[in-house]
Parts: sequence; structure tokens; C-alpha cells
Amino acid sequence: MEALSGPFPPVFKRFAGQPWAPSSLAYCTTLILGFLVGEMTLTEREAGDSRGGGVLVTRCAVLERSGCSGLCVHMCKLPTERMFAEKWGMPLRMQPNFETCECQLSFGVSPTPLEQDDTLPTGCIGSCSLAQSHPASPAAAAAPAASHLEAYLNRKAPCPR
Repeated sequence: MEALSGPFPPVFKRFAGQPWAPSSLAYCTTLILGFLVGEMTLTEREAGDSRGGGVLVTRCAVLERSGCSGLCVHMCKLPTERMFAEKWGMPLRMQPNFETCECQLSFGVSPTPLEQDDTLPTGCIGSCSLAQSHPASPAAAAAPAASHLEAYLNRKAPCPR
């Protein structure tokens, strides 16, 4: 996350309270971060809110390739929301959709506390190959580690195309 901080956040932080700031940050996000998460489009901040400041990641590469809700939430969503709040002075709510691999980013909107966010799964999602290969059964425990790696590498895409 430090690499995404760079010299710009302290400058932007001075203007974070301006009405145009969420839209500007959303626009820059679509230009700069596509290589990291995939194709994005500009949207409203929230449904029914005509102000700009939203970004829809149409197929999140992190979620699609990992199929792991834990990785999505703890290695992407929470650190990114925290980084934008602390470094950029801009609240950000990220709402991943674990069925479609979309993720709605809403700049200028405070994130829902994790314990109150009912959109997040409580356990692994069905497409998580790591959960599927976890040695929960005696047969799985007896399988060599190489077969777990092979299962992970040959897994099906977790999100429908």
C-alpha cells in the first residue's frame, strides 16, 4: 500500500473535503489502477446518489484469481479503505460481490464496520480452491502437498463469465 501512497496524498489531502474530490479520485483510480484489479467504469457513489465518485471494478482480478473471500477482505478491502482514509483523507467504501467478482468503490462514503457488514461472507466462498483442498477429511490429509498445489493451479474460474 505504501507504493500507492507516494507524493500525491499529502497534496490531495488538503482538498479532500471539496465536493469535487471524490469524483476526481474516482477518475484517477480508473486511469491508474486498472493493471492491478482489472477493467473499471465510473459510477455513482451509491445507488440513487447522482454525485460522481464511484468506480465499478467489473471483474476484480484479485477475487477472480484467488476465489478467496479472506484474501479479498483482509488483503485488499480493509487495507485499501484504511489507506485512503489515513493517507488521502478520503473515506472509501469497497463492496465486493463474491458471486460476480465485481467490486463497487464509493469515494467519499464511509465504510461499513466489518462486524456490521452483512454483504461479506462469514466463511469461505464455494469457489475457494484453498478451502476445497484444506485437509479437513482423512482422504484430503493423506493427499500429498503436490496434489493440493495441482488442484489450485487447475481450478475453475470462481466467477461466472
